[in-house]
Amino acid sequence: MFHPSPQHVFLTQQVISLTQSYPCPRCTAGMMEPFGLSETFRCSGCKRTFVPLKGGRYLYPARSIGWKIAPTFWWDGFRWHWAGTTATPRQLAVIVLLSLLPVLAVNLAIWLHWWTGRPDWCNPCLLTPLVGLLTVQFIYLLCWDFDFLSHNR
Repeated sequence: MFHPSPQHVFLTQQVISLTQSYPCPRCTAGMMEPFGLSETFRCSGCKRTFVPLKGGRYLYPARSIGWKIAPTFWWDGFRWHWAGTTATPRQLAVIVLLSLLPVLAVNLAIWLHWWTGRPDWCNPCLLTPLVGLLTVQFIYLLCWDFDFLSHNR
């Protein structure tokens, strides 16, 4: 007759229990189960390990991934939600600086006429967004923790 839908439930953060299994927020194919005697979860699909922090309300990667940036999640009882990243303010400042340097260098080279033999289509209106896009993509590929990096092959 009438079946209540979980979509009508007000979404609130649930405490992540170390005695339950959850779907993996990264690969969505595996199940996270408690791992050993530690307070971590391990996914059966992508083999990632996670640890609930901040009172068991947020899920963080368990391994230190150095300069890589990984997403964090929170659980509402039905599915995972993106809660941010593990990036520090220093990492974010370096990323912004490294993103702006090539754009500024190209514009400075054009303005000071260091690149005199350039074609007409290489104007600042085209090169600024193009160099910015390529730089952001390079930094993204360099700094983000991707799913394919975790598979054991």
